[in-house]
Amino acid sequence: MKKKWIFLTVCLMALMGLVGCSGNKTQETGEKTQAAVATEAPVSAEKTVRDTLRTTQTAIPDTCDPAKGSGENDDLIFVNIYETLVYPNATTGDAEPLLATSWTSDNDGLKWTFTLRDDVKFSDGTPMTANDVKYSVDRLIAIGEGFSYIFKDVIASVDVVDDTTVVFNLKKSFGPFISSLIKLRIVNSTLLKANQLDGNYGENGDYGTTYLLNHSAGSGPYYISTFNVNDSVYLTENSNYWGAINDKAPKSVEITGLLDAATSKMLLNSGEVDLLHGRQVSTTLKSLLTNPEFATTSIAETGMNYFMMNTKKAPTDDLHIRKAISYACDRNAMSAIYGGMELSDSPIPSSFWGATDDVTTYPYSEEDAKKEIALSSYANNLADYPVEIAYIQGNGDTGKLAMLLGSELEAVGFTVKISEVPWVLFCDNAATVETSPSITNANSNASYPEAGSLLEVKFSSMTAGTFNQNEWILDDKLDAMIADSLATVDNDARLAKYAEIQKYLTTDVVPTINTFVGAVKPIWNTSVFSWPAGEGSVHVLEEYNYYYADFMMK
Repeated sequence: MKKKWIFLTVCLMALMGLVGCSGNKTQETGEKTQAAVATEAPVSAEKTVRDTLRTTQTAIPDTCDPAKGSGENDDLIFVNIYETLVYPNATTGDAEPLLATSWTSDNDGLKWTFTLRDDVKFSDGTPMTANDVKYSVDRLIAIGEGFSYIFKDVIASVDVVDDTTVVFNLKKSFGPFISSLIKLRIVNSTLLKANQLDGNYGENGDYGTTYLLNHSAGSGPYYISTFNVNDSVYLTENSNYWGAINDKAPKSVEITGLLDAATSKMLLNSGEVDLLHGRQVSTTLKSLLTNPEFATTSIAETGMNYFMMNTKKAPTDDLHIRKAISYACDRNAMSAIYGGMELSDSPIPSSFWGATDDVTTYPYSEEDAKKEIALSSYANNLADYPVEIAYIQGNGDTGKLAMLLGSELEAVGFTVKISEVPWVLFCDNAATVETSPSITNANSNASYPEAGSLLEVKFSSMTAGTFNQNEWILDDKLDAMIADSLATVDNDARLAKYAEIQKYLTTDVVPTINTFVGAVKPIWNTSVFSWPAGEGSVHVLEEYNYYYADFMMK
């Protein structure tokens, strides 16, 4: 595959870069080492399409370490190279056995005992044992990045009973504990210990972080053979994989970071790319779908598109102003821009366990918007407080959403400024109340498919000052409600508490316009491969739709 076009997109990678890879030691993989594979020339366009799948995502992460990455672009890679104790059911998201065959807990949910499979091997042929599970947990919490926020205040310790038995001791009860384990990826402790350098983690040195900059240490169906910084990742089929890989699955996968619409169209049309990830503007999709060999589908994300209102900055610090903005937003028209996305009055998608429709709603009404403005503290000087609406540059059709909301707010008396902001600046601006715009548009996704995950990620004080929460809610009552719900082991009681939180958010806080349930629309060449998502079997967790061992090359 010709590479010169890739450099056209390097400057765009920073916009959505949430994770990635680089490093230099040897990992055995069957008879050939990963280091040896990495020195070979990347898969070329001359290889048969049967062997290689060429795909894109919005960015290539800056580390492929499962203890550091937590964004969409991380998960799209992680799901193919690292495995977890449990696997989310494709339809419901309920946890099912994967590396663990069974588990039990004591009555208060503070001690969980897992029995592990005894036939799992990592990509270098090393058997997986309970020691690897303990090491993976300890490593994640010690590094303190990525998905560690789920576990660091929950897991007290992990005990190894024998090679196939491991015990988790919790600091406190945590209702979604089993569901949350889909974000605990198990690494090869033997390999990482053999390749650790000096570092800040005592006897664990650098905990293998340098090695994992450009290597992998997982038990999944693929491993990383080559990583090109801010450019591309090459995955190769794991010959030591313990599970089943269909015989038509790609032997290698070339993943390139790509945002630019013109380049995307050129590459798919020329056959240099087989699959474009779903962050494409609607005009690009419409143009490409004139080719009868190309197809698209809608893959729901584990979250929603939100307009986030800064509750600590004038004029959106006034509850009536936030209600006015909510009434002024025509969510049906916004959904239509994206081809008819699912609406939700609650900040939680209806497909999530714990979502409720018993919430306060704000149907589109200029009249009601004006009434709320009249009740606000800015009724007589609203023009003195311009409202800035910021959206992420290169993020599909979100600019159209911002423009539409801007025109709707102007129609009811607001002065509006629209800002298209590069990803890095978008995150920087979110770091303080003063630099956070009045309103921002972004998608936020749950880590596991339960309401509590999205409520915590989106609305708890711990995420204020990040791209997930421009609202700056900082509400002690809300924090306590979320913490209490997550600590509730009884499912019915936890469900009721989730419902109360959603009602409180939509009635008493109103920090957010819940625009619509998020989704991506990938487009692919049907003459090259087929895949479950393309046949209508869409997995409830987005990343599992890009599990390449299930793809079938033609």
